[in-house]
Amino acid sequence: MKMTAGTALLKVLESWNVGHIYGIPGSSVNGLMESLYAERDAIEYIQVRHESAGAMAAAGYAKFSGKIGVCFGSAAPGGTNLINGLYDAKMDRVPLLAIVGQTAMQNINTTFFQEMDEIPLYADVSVYNKMATTASQIPALIEEGIRTAYANHGVSVVILPNDLVETEIDYSP
Repeated sequence: MKMTAGTALLKVLESWNVGHIYGIPGSSVNGLMESLYAERDAIEYIQVRHESAGAMAAAGYAKFSGKIGVCFGSAAPGGTNLINGLYDAKMDRVPLLAIVGQTAMQNINTTFFQEMDEIPLYADVSVYNKMATTASQIPALIEEGIRTAYANHGVSVVILPNDLVETEIDYSP
């Protein structure tokens, strides 16, 4: 079935009974925001005032529910603002999925606005830390990130270049 990689990502979250996601809009997560709007009946988007609050809310949800908490932040400053909540989840050994935006693939490794190498930033806090390099990888990375977060009681980070999230792919659950 054809759909955007962002919609396929949400279908994976739905299959894990994720009912809501915390985050704040930003240009590098436009594809995710569009998919969240389209899938608003299945997954509730809870807008926070700061990414740190979203990550803390996701960690708190995981602590009290036993289910994975999910949050997102945009590229560079948005994603770096997640760190406090991610460490909170790490220290309490609860499953958390952080989706981090990234600039379009053609701008990676340049001095483009808010582009940075995000992988090293999350190395210490995470049990899983990957960046998609093709749109078709996105559902599998989200699936593997969730499985790893549950198996290792920790934080999974999946970094998504926005142009890939907006790309149409073939996806079957």
